Amino acid sequence: MAQATPAKPFLLPAAIAATLVLCGLIAWMIESRAVILREGTEIVLESEPVDPRDLLRGRYVVLGYPAQRIGGPMLDPLRAEIGEGETIDDATVYVTLRQGPDGYHEPVAVSLAEPDEDLFIRARANRVAHDMTWLFLDFGIGRFYTNEHRAPELERRMREGELTEIVVAVAPDGTAQIKALRQAGETIVTEPLY
Repeated sequence: MAQATPAKPFLLPAAIAATLVLCGLIAWMIESRAVILREGTEIVLESEPVDPRDLLRGRYVVLGYPAQRIGGPMLDPLRAEIGEGETIDDATVYVTLRQGPDGYHEPVAVSLAEPDEDLFIRARANRVAHDMTWLFLDFGIGRFYTNEHRAPELERRMREGELTEIVVAVAPDGTAQIKALRQAGETIVTEPLY
């Protein structure tokens, strides 16, 4: 006659604890994004089509921004921060922004150190030209997710130059989230908080 194995009393509490930790982690990720959208400083970036023939991949639209390319004298202070022979490929940089006369926020400075007071956006140095004349940045807002029925309309509007304004919420630490897409002040799509 086979003996019954005793039940392990710790399995149920361990499973419940693991489930609670996972649920808490997911809730934290969702809420941290919602806090940026709800409380972040609102800026407007001009967009540009990345590839007019293939803007749609699955259920997202690829977005590009002129502010992602920084060159000229604006890079001089950054070159001094880096030092001779150093590289910043894939490094975190902070881009100070100012609103221009056209309403779009534009880069005015870039640094490896977080600015103390100014409005800034955190970015990753995606590519650096060999002679450090150009810096190409990734703001982490290069995709706008939408449903498959809305995406073709957005793709068409971007290709035809009708959709050029991306409203972005920026957290105090420079983290950015896309808040809305609009054209000439008219909101076309708003990102829900949850």
